[in-house]
Amino acid sequence: MSGDPKETDEIRNSRAAREARSIVRFMIEHTAYGGFGALVFGALVLFFDIGGIYSLAMASRDAPIFIMLLFFGLFITFGGISLGIGIMNLGGFSDNDRYEDERKSHRNDRNDGRGE
Repeated sequence: MSGDPKETDEIRNSRAAREARSIVRFMIEHTAYGGFGALVFGALVLFFDIGGIYSLAMASRDAPIFIMLLFFGLFITFGGISLGIGIMNLGGFSDNDRYEDERKSHRNDRNDGRGE
C-alpha cells in the first residue's frame, strides 16, 4: 500500500467495505434493541420487587455490584436474543416457493444421475 489517498478512498468505498459496515450496523442496531428491552425489563423487575430481588440487593453492602451484574446479564441475554431474531429474519423472503431464485432451475438436479 503506497499511502495514496485516492487508493485509500477506493478501498474504503469498495463493495466489500460497504457490506462490512452494513453488517456491523445491523448487529449494533439489533443488539441495542435488545439492550433497551433489558433496561426496561430490569427496571420493572426492580421497581415491582419481583421475588424480593430489590429488597435483597439493597440489604447487601454490595448493592451496586449486584445491580450492575443483573443488568449486564440481562443485556447479554436480551441483546443476543434480539440479534438472533434479526439474523433469522434475514432469510425469510426466500422461504416462499413462489420466489424466483436459483432453486427453481435446480429442482431436477437432486437426483445427481445416480438412478435413485
